[in-house]
Amino acid sequence: MAPDWVSETRFGKWFLSTDMWYREVLALAVAELRELGGARVPASFERFMDVGCGQGRTFPLLKQHFAPREIVAVDIDPRMLGLARDAAAVSEIPVTVKACSVTKLDLPAASVDGILCHQLIHHVANQAGALRELHRVLKPGGWLFLSESCKAFIDVWTVRWFFRHPPGVQRSAEGYQQLVREAGFEFEVARDVRTSTPWWSLWDFGFTRNVGLVRSPPEATELLLVARKASNS
Repeated sequence: MAPDWVSETRFGKWFLSTDMWYREVLALAVAELRELGGARVPASFERFMDVGCGQGRTFPLLKQHFAPREIVAVDIDPRMLGLARDAAAVSEIPVTVKACSVTKLDLPAASVDGILCHQLIHHVANQAGALRELHRVLKPGGWLFLSESCKAFIDVWTVRWFFRHPPGVQRSAEGYQQLVREAGFEFEVARDVRTSTPWWSLWDFGFTRNVGLVRSPPEATELLLVARKASNS
């Protein structure tokens, strides 16, 4: 069994601090998740959890797109937690930073009404347990905003060389959707799911596709999913 958490490489931790990561991945994903949720999603949230918060670069994005009154930020990496606490200290809204695993959250049941889970589940060996735990802490009727990299991306040679992930647990976009549904969340594929294959997720950064050498649609490497916990859960 793979370990529950695999520490990222030094390169990977550095990359998460770059403008490219913030602009092309993080900020874009948060904005697209809010757009995908549409008018069904509340204009503001009482208590919003950022699980796998990393360096805390999401805090102003959450304020912009979800307007929470409070953020609970969770991570397991000691170095990331230190940076997240620095980000929390200058946040315009209150942020509580907690050190714990997504498979065993230090939060009561039904204690948050929104969760951002950005690029976390593919870092976890017990993926089903992680999603069940997110379902547990979410209030009935609460929202899960999930962004994931799929197996087709994790298997790219550059990713395998420069980054670290638990082996043997990576999934396709359809596999992650099934996992979310099995954890108890509700969503409609046609309305609440968006898949893509951005240039940075391809082995050649999209060169062969741009020059027309590859014409077949590439397998989805990125997944966005907006799901809800049933109101009677």
